[in-house]
Amino acid sequence: MQSTQERSAELISSAEADLALAELLEPAAPVVSRSVAGGVHHNFTSGYSLRPGPTLFAAILSCVCAGSIMVFALYAPQFQTHLGYTQVEVNVLSILGEAGMYLTTPLVGVAADTFGPGALTMASSIFFFIAYLLAAWTYSAGLPYPAMMVAFLFIGCGTACMYFAGITACAKTFTTHRGLGLGLPITAYGLSSLWQSEVIAAFYTEANGDVRVVAIFVSFAIFLAFVGIISTVSYRIAYIPAKNSPSLAKIDEDDPLLVARLSTDSVYPDVAIPELDESGTSPILDFLKDPTAWILAAGLFTTTGPGEMFLNNMGSIIRSLDSPRPSASFNVALLSFSSSATRIAAGLVSDRLALWNISRMWVVLAFTAILAFGHWFVALGGAAAHHGSVFWLVSMSLGSGYGAIFTLAPTLVSLVWGTERFGSNWGVLFLFPAIGSIVYELIYAAIYDHHVSSDRLCYGAKCYETTFVVTGMSCSLAFFLFILVWQIGWRPRGLFV
Repeated sequence: MQSTQERSAELISSAEADLALAELLEPAAPVVSRSVAGGVHHNFTSGYSLRPGPTLFAAILSCVCAGSIMVFALYAPQFQTHLGYTQVEVNVLSILGEAGMYLTTPLVGVAADTFGPGALTMASSIFFFIAYLLAAWTYSAGLPYPAMMVAFLFIGCGTACMYFAGITACAKTFTTHRGLGLGLPITAYGLSSLWQSEVIAAFYTEANGDVRVVAIFVSFAIFLAFVGIISTVSYRIAYIPAKNSPSLAKIDEDDPLLVARLSTDSVYPDVAIPELDESGTSPILDFLKDPTAWILAAGLFTTTGPGEMFLNNMGSIIRSLDSPRPSASFNVALLSFSSSATRIAAGLVSDRLALWNISRMWVVLAFTAILAFGHWFVALGGAAAHHGSVFWLVSMSLGSGYGAIFTLAPTLVSLVWGTERFGSNWGVLFLFPAIGSIVYELIYAAIYDHHVSSDRLCYGAKCYETTFVVTGMSCSLAFFLFILVWQIGWRPRGLFV
């Protein structure tokens, strides 16, 4: 026989799922705040009601266009041949793009929680328009290197704003199926580089294989500014002022089940998070005091950092292989496809396992192992085998592992620490992929430049294999870090993730 609390939890979960489906089927109906089998569907921020249809449209649109920084590998080699940049200088541009995207995320996350996603997409329009026009001008006119550095820093800022707008909106709107709710915008983000690389290959590539860099930059400036404006309008439609919307402070605190439902906003009654303050928010300081947050951050550092390094240096790795080499554009597309497919698959599978009372951490560990395999495969000579004929295996394994981690990590954050301050908490954790990217890209660039020939290019396995020994060890370490945070950090607290 089930206990009364277990039965109540099941009824709440069922009712929430039905309401979530109803919201998707009837997106035009605004939802202010209503009772759900003893629980309350909390709004995006106090004083706002939401329309899930426009929210999902804006999130998918902005994320599916936001990943222009991920096609960096397609034009990066021409910075060396056309502008005479060294590999370190090229990697610094990539690092600045990553820094603009990641290092700003604590502020971007707070802005998402405070002002809503529409403010972020409007800011992204401005950042993208200025940045890509500056990059085009610098490339065509041969402006000093610092001008290109500023351009890529702003590109990263625009990416952060557009990406965070989508995932925070979905995290706070679709709470009954967290894996899928976050998987959709994150998958869309992964698809952005897939379709953009195909467009570049079809319309911006010369007969000799070089791409028209200036034309790409100008097109991105106009297109992404337009997308940001459309997304802003959609978010304004989705999040409208709600009159007489009850706040957490007015809820009857004598009902422990109700308090648990509000604080976790989860379908799992055994999930606990830090206490809420008077405004219904979990302060960043409390988040940073939790040691499990730092262990999770270390796991992200040692998985996504190496993933970013491979993504941004795939072009130079392929160019270092013996002829005939695999296609760079094909492998960028393959990596994007595998990453995108895995993002939504990981979200769906993790949600299904959770319904069967199986932890999502098994999925995290599986894809961390796949990521480690890809790095060790390159380190042991697999990438160079038969002139790179099996390089597709590297792209698929690294793309799959990288994509799954980026879907499951924010899902874990929303489960362990709740959704009320999701943007702020995930924004803090998002710093660690940035730091990892900087560290591992500098390692790659230093080793590459140590072996360059007179034409400033490097050829052979010596250009990259040592780097992949380091990244393979890092991903293997991450596997044990994830076990540690799960079994020693969260499980003793009674947290089901």
